Amino acid sequence: MKKLKKIRKAYLVNPPTGLYVREDRCQFPVKGLNATAIRPPIDLAYIASTMQLADVECRIKDFPAEGGDFNDFRKDLAQFKPDILIISVTSPTIELDMQVCKIAKELDPEMLTSAKGAHFSVLDVDSLKRFPKLDFVVQRETEFIYKDIVEKKDLDKITGITYRNNDEIIKGEPRPFLKNLDSLPFPDRSLLRNDLYIRPDTKKMQTTVQTNAGCPSKCVFCLAQRVSGAKVRSRSPENIITEIEECINKYNIDNFFFRADTFTINKKIAIGLCREILERKLDIQWVCNGRVDTLDEEILAWMKKAGCWLMSIGVESGSPEILRHMKKGTNLEQAKRAIRLCRNAGIKTYMLFVMGLPWETRETLRETIDFAKYIDGDFLEFSLAVPFPGSEFYEIALKENLFRLEDLQSFDNMAPIVDTFHLSKDELLKIRDRGLREFYLRPKYIIRTLMDAKSPDVILNYLKFGAERLRRLFFK
Repeated sequence: MKKLKKIRKAYLVNPPTGLYVREDRCQFPVKGLNATAIRPPIDLAYIASTMQLADVECRIKDFPAEGGDFNDFRKDLAQFKPDILIISVTSPTIELDMQVCKIAKELDPEMLTSAKGAHFSVLDVDSLKRFPKLDFVVQRETEFIYKDIVEKKDLDKITGITYRNNDEIIKGEPRPFLKNLDSLPFPDRSLLRNDLYIRPDTKKMQTTVQTNAGCPSKCVFCLAQRVSGAKVRSRSPENIITEIEECINKYNIDNFFFRADTFTINKKIAIGLCREILERKLDIQWVCNGRVDTLDEEILAWMKKAGCWLMSIGVESGSPEILRHMKKGTNLEQAKRAIRLCRNAGIKTYMLFVMGLPWETRETLRETIDFAKYIDGDFLEFSLAVPFPGSEFYEIALKENLFRLEDLQSFDNMAPIVDTFHLSKDELLKIRDRGLREFYLRPKYIIRTLMDAKSPDVILNYLKFGAERLRRLFFK
């Protein structure tokens, strides 16, 4: 399959296979998370914007968020009759995701079926062998690949794809990372149900704005370098602000998640964005992520003034030994200081920890739980380590026979899939749940959280979430 028929219509979907964050480096089920809501499929909206430059009619549907099953997908496909189907997959959902390709080929054998996702950074050829109804997959940054497919028509002339040519599977040349992120058109939010994507506490609409891509860090569990590269590439503050103004004026959205591999990696650029927000007098609120070794009083003061109310911070472990093994490149003193600085600046913290890497013991996990309570951020997640294909952890876990590849399918945050060298999955889960109870059931924490709430509605949302969280922890 080299020559393609003319593409006039494209259908871009999150398949009806569960509520997952499908952002390549971030792929996990939303269920059970403590401060993360469902996010709009901005990657698909970016692809749609670039395809529209080539006069392709695009539709997007986020089935898990909007509702609907495979029968609804079939009806939509039969009504729209697209020339190409583009789906966003995760490693845990790929088996079920591929059902939509099967349905597409049943309705129209000539319809092109394609998929994007970090899974294909390693298992591209394997996926095409396993799923015969899938025509091609795309890797790395996908925004302009589909525009090239529309305009060039010959798959063998396009970088960043692996495709099927009759019985042969052909792996194209890697696509260079996009140097100028400002060259991207804004994601077409008119194709999204923006009202479905909300802040967990206030229930106000919230959308995602990409600010930079690329990460020099080498954490063994992370896919950032695989999907975005080691070099940090940032959008200009002016370009970001123009997109924010579009969100405010066109879609009535004033709450944002600034997506980045690390938002605070470049202090000058981060402060420049904050200055621009203030100079344009934009009344917005936003959240972002940050590394513990990139924070100081100056950057946090600017962020607070510009509307930042919450930052997710990858503390990862309370054990110096585990931090070394995971190649985090930070230490406990830096983490302690970062949480203190955020509290002093009036920015809430969402502390992220990873539990269950191969070297974990009862003692290292105890260190992590105690450290989390000691530095005492506002929210906390003890994520269970998942060996995503493309990560160094994946290679280690496969080599050491710590998990089975099939266990990646439909994994749940509440159920680990990897043994450590010292602990079984069941032991790991019990320790993790105990840690969550110890952190969230402290009277000091409960009182502080309720007193910090800004309105009765926020208090009610906290109480509802807390009750559901406790139900899952005690009555699974």
